[in-house]
Amino acid sequence: MQSGRSAHFGNPFLGAFACETEKFTFIGGFPDKLKAACRQFLNTEVLDISINGSDLAGIFIAANSNGAIFPEFVLSDELKIAKEAGLNTLVLKSRFFAIGNNIAANDKIALVNPDIDKESVAQISDCLGVEAIQRTIAGYNTVGAAAVLTNRGFLIHNSAGRELFELEKALGMKGGIGTANMGVPFVGMCLLANSKGYVAGEDTGGFEMHRIEEALGFL
Repeated sequence: MQSGRSAHFGNPFLGAFACETEKFTFIGGFPDKLKAACRQFLNTEVLDISINGSDLAGIFIAANSNGAIFPEFVLSDELKIAKEAGLNTLVLKSRFFAIGNNIAANDKIALVNPDIDKESVAQISDCLGVEAIQRTIAGYNTVGAAAVLTNRGFLIHNSAGRELFELEKALGMKGGIGTANMGVPFVGMCLLANSKGYVAGEDTGGFEMHRIEEALGFL
């Protein structure tokens, strides 16, 4: 396991600007420091991408090893980056355009905002090649912001209760609750992780990193 802390031009909310899989990390805004950290700690190939000119790739993209999902205002040249990486692509026509905030996925399962329509959920499942489950985390519909899923473990909002045990059963692996960036419970906005390591926002404390490592199965 490799781990470190980084920022996106001084902003510790890495999950707003990047979306990672086992092989790739999509990053908006060309931040050299964060790109280097992803290569070092996640061992991924970095794909520079914007979404209709926005740096907020993490908010607008959800992805796993099989596919990547984008909002309908993605540009064709931006979509081409994922296609050339060999990923299935889906342009999701939905009012929930902050795709990364509304979907959390690994290579086995996708957690989806319960307000997203059933047809879209079926498309999400097909693109990512996994079972898609609609649910909340700690009472929040924005499951992508409230969770980090990898193929090894998962971390969710620290106010989650029995949901932790329900997710452990659904995912078939252990997980945990926690925070990052000095107390922020929306961990999906604060760190990037896969089965090889993680990069936390630079404000994340040592105790938080220990909880993250435990939840993600590195301890």
